Amino acid sequence: MERLRNFGDRSHIPIGSDPRFAPATPAIFNGPSAPVVSEVATTAKVDNTKNIIVPQKQCEDIQIGVVNVNSQIRSQLFSLFIDSYIPSPPVGHINLRCQQVTNVIEDFPSLMDGKNSQLFDRAISALAAAFVGKKFNDSRLTHHGVKLYNHAIQAFAALIPRTGLPVQEVLCANVVFQLYEVINCTYGFAGWMAHMQGANAVLARHEKSLKRDQLSTMLLRQLKLSNIFHAIGKSQSAISSFPMWKILSPPRVDDPLDEIIDILMECTVLVEKAGSVQTTQDLINAQNLCHELEWQAHSWHTRLKGISECPLYSLVPDDSGISRSKTRNAVFPERYEFISVDMAEAYMLYWAALLVISSVLYEFERRMASHQEDSIPHAAAESRSETTLFFHDALFYADQICRGVGYFIQPYMHILGGHNLLFPVAMSSQFFHGNGFYDRYDWCQGVFATLESMGLGLASVLQGTPWLTYKSGETENSPS
Repeated sequence: MERLRNFGDRSHIPIGSDPRFAPATPAIFNGPSAPVVSEVATTAKVDNTKNIIVPQKQCEDIQIGVVNVNSQIRSQLFSLFIDSYIPSPPVGHINLRCQQVTNVIEDFPSLMDGKNSQLFDRAISALAAAFVGKKFNDSRLTHHGVKLYNHAIQAFAALIPRTGLPVQEVLCANVVFQLYEVINCTYGFAGWMAHMQGANAVLARHEKSLKRDQLSTMLLRQLKLSNIFHAIGKSQSAISSFPMWKILSPPRVDDPLDEIIDILMECTVLVEKAGSVQTTQDLINAQNLCHELEWQAHSWHTRLKGISECPLYSLVPDDSGISRSKTRNAVFPERYEFISVDMAEAYMLYWAALLVISSVLYEFERRMASHQEDSIPHAAAESRSETTLFFHDALFYADQICRGVGYFIQPYMHILGGHNLLFPVAMSSQFFHGNGFYDRYDWCQGVFATLESMGLGLASVLQGTPWLTYKSGETENSPS
C-alpha cells in the first residue's frame, strides 16, 4: 500500500528519560482478590511425550537422525508446520497483508538450506518434528523433535561466546526456540523466558556484527515484542532491563507496527513504577508521562487511519464459537473484521498500549483522590469523577481487544492468528478478573482453550494464571 511510505510523517520527542517523572503501574490489573488458577499439565519440562499413546505404525516410514535430518524429510516436515502456521488467503483474497512481510516467521521458508544455516536448520527441524508429532499423536516423531531441540540449544549456547558469530543465523534460531516453547510448553514460562534472555545476550555481545537489512529489522521487531510482553508480565521496564533497545531498532517511517511497538515499550516504564510514586508532585509528573504516551498513541492512530480511504475494520456478528460464559447471551456478540492481518496486529498492540495507559491513569487518580480527601473534599469528589472516566477507558480498550479475537481465530488464519492473541488477551483477562468482570474473564478463558486447541501450548499456562505467578516463571502446577 503506497500510503504506508508516508506513514512516518511525525515529530516525535523522546520521553521517559527525565528522572523527575516517576511513571507508575496499574494495581488495577491485579485487583483485590487472587485469580483462580486452572489446572495445568505437569509433564516433564523438556520431553513431554511420556503420556502420549499412539499407533506405532504412523512413523514407520520416517527415519530421522537425532542431528542430521534427511533434507527431503526435513523439508516435508517444515512444509507441514509452515502450512499450519502461516495464514492462507481465503477465496476471493489475493493477499492478507498490506505489506509483503511483517512477521519474520513468514520469511523462514526462504532461509532454509542457506549458507551458514546449520544452527537454524537444526532448530527448525526440531520445531517441525515436535509440531507434526504432536499434531498427529506420533510419540516417536515428537521424541526426535525433543532431541533435536536439546542439541540445538547446546549448539546455541556454545556459539554465543565466540567471535565472528553468524548473528542473523543465531537470532533466527532463537526465534524458533521461542516459538517451540510457545507451541510445546505446558508447564510454565521459564523456557520461553530463558530464550528471550539468550537473544538479549547475543545482541549485547554481537550487535555491531548484525547486518542492517530487512531480515534483521524483522528479527529485532520480533525480539522486541518478546521483551515487551515479558516486561509487562513481570511489571518491569523493558528499557531498563535491556537499555540497548533504545538504539537497536530505530523506528521505521514506512511501517505502522514499529512506532506502536515503540510506544508499547515506553508503556513498560509505566508498569515498572507502580509503587515508586510517593508525593503529590510525583503523581503529577507521572500523569504527565501517561498523557504524553496517550497523545503519541492517538496521533499514531490518526495517521494510521489515513493510509486507506476505507475503514480499517468493521463490526460483524461473531461466529467464532468462543464459550458464552454462564449467561444466556454472548459476552461479545459482535467482532471486528480488519482489512488485513498487519492492520489487525497493529490495532491489537494499540489497544493493549491504551489499556496500560488508562489503567495507570486510573490508579494515579485514585491515589490523588486519597491524598486530597482529608484536605480538599470537593477536589476529591471531582477527582473521583475523573477516576471513573479513566476506568471506563480501560474497560473499553480491554473490550476492544476481545472484539478483535474473532478475526484472528478464523480457520484461514491458522496458528499465527492465535499467536497474535496470547499477550493482548492475557492483559484483558487480568484486567477483567482484577475488577470483577467475571463473565468477561470466563470468556477470555474460553479464548485460551481455543488457542490451546490450535496448537499453542502456552495458552494452557496463561489460562487462569495470575501475573504474580508469571513473575516466578512457573505455574502453581508446574513440576519442581
